[in-house]
Amino acid sequence: MGKGENQVQQSIAVEKLQDWIEKMSNQSNACLEEMQDNTALVNAHGNDEEEIPELPDVVDIDYHDVDNSVEDEALKSGTVRFTNKDTFKGFFSPDMKKRVGTCHKNQKFNSLGTTGTWNSGLLDGMAIIENAYGGYEETYFKRGVKHGYSRKFGPQPKKKGNLWQVALYKNGKMHGHFWRGCLGGGYITGVSEDNEITGDNIAYIFPNLKDGILGKFEKGKFLSGIEVELSNIEIHNGMAIGSFASIPKASNLRQDKSTSYRIALDPLTPDSHEHARVEVRQSNTPDSGEGLFAKTEFKEGDLVSILNGVRVSPSISDEWSDYKVNFNTELDLDVPEDMRRLDQYCATLAHKANHSFTPNTRWGRLDHPRFGMVVTIIAIKTIQVGRS
Repeated sequence: MGKGENQVQQSIAVEKLQDWIEKMSNQSNACLEEMQDNTALVNAHGNDEEEIPELPDVVDIDYHDVDNSVEDEALKSGTVRFTNKDTFKGFFSPDMKKRVGTCHKNQKFNSLGTTGTWNSGLLDGMAIIENAYGGYEETYFKRGVKHGYSRKFGPQPKKKGNLWQVALYKNGKMHGHFWRGCLGGGYITGVSEDNEITGDNIAYIFPNLKDGILGKFEKGKFLSGIEVELSNIEIHNGMAIGSFASIPKASNLRQDKSTSYRIALDPLTPDSHEHARVEVRQSNTPDSGEGLFAKTEFKEGDLVSILNGVRVSPSISDEWSDYKVNFNTELDLDVPEDMRRLDQYCATLAHKANHSFTPNTRWGRLDHPRFGMVVTIIAIKTIQVGRS
């Protein structure tokens, strides 16, 4: 296949993946139900009868005078409080083993709800589980264990990157392909091992959904691998499955998170994807030294460049550095004086970008598989090839 054909196939794959992510990100659709209906899973082992935990005693019940909206007319409606301070609101049988509604677990700082159906005291079917960050998980259960498709959302439904995970569970463990969202808009995808994001053929896809790193991950953390590009996307029973191809002159990479005293183990091993997007040359601005220039056209929201640095705690007593950027209230990233030339450090390039009073980029943040948490430069308007 020629270069032009490869590019066409890659563009189709990227568009297909974008469409799939948009579909999975739509919290109002029933795509998970469709996927579940088309999946043949063996019966869940679940909990044996003798393993079913006893329900706590009921403290009191406030009955509600409402029409029965569930199929079982024998169920009563109300709010139930238990001795362990859990509460349940919805429909229930006298022995509480059959329930349809929302259970709030008593916790120290908040009360997170689980909405679903309990049969014989165990979750069964679709359940909505709130998380501590303001989002929720939509998951199928069978006899009290996850058994079917699942997707997790963050707290900002209108924001890009709010889809946190899509996975299939079998008897309580992840089974087959999964997608997990990362800070900054990237995704980790592959086949899980023993309910963990662990394996030798797991990929991280950058926010452009084209560039990636494929290799060995352990419990969600990148260990080693090579730079790749997305080559194909197939949809099997609603789940996207990616294929990847190595890029020319791809580097063998290893996890290289900076510390408070070292910016990188491999400071001269470039991020090839970034070096294909931007380059460093003499700035057009007088007395500005070197600058960062586009090698490809950027649209609003595109990842332009990455700023890595030694990790230091923010302090007003620190000496001023033109290369220091704040990541959050607990972390600054700074490029040391002996790592500012390209012959000293070129793994990332954003430290070569110049300040402007008419900016065409903004700061962002990214959980990078190789470098860890880093600051990024994001386009806020179209940037033409050759522009600073």
